[in-house]
Amino acid sequence: MAQGDIEDPTDYGSIVRNNLMKRPGYAPYCAGSYEKCGLPRLHWDGEQFACGCGYRTEFPADFIDKYKERWHRPADQSQPQTQGERR
Repeated sequence: MAQGDIEDPTDYGSIVRNNLMKRPGYAPYCAGSYEKCGLPRLHWDGEQFACGCGYRTEFPADFIDKYKERWHRPADQSQPQTQGERR
């Protein structure tokens, strides 16, 4: 666990998914073509992560629902929810 990570014992199935769920502000790298974009960090488009080159992640809906619940909630609930915590 890196400094600043949320304590969450859940294994989300991959290093990238674990980082997305446990590291505030984490964004994966583009997996498109280096020649097109240089493979930068992706931006959140509200449903998936995307790059200007056209690459877009395809995380399953159930994972995206968990991600949005943790990090993209209304302003009055802006703090991340950790394992077992209810609001």
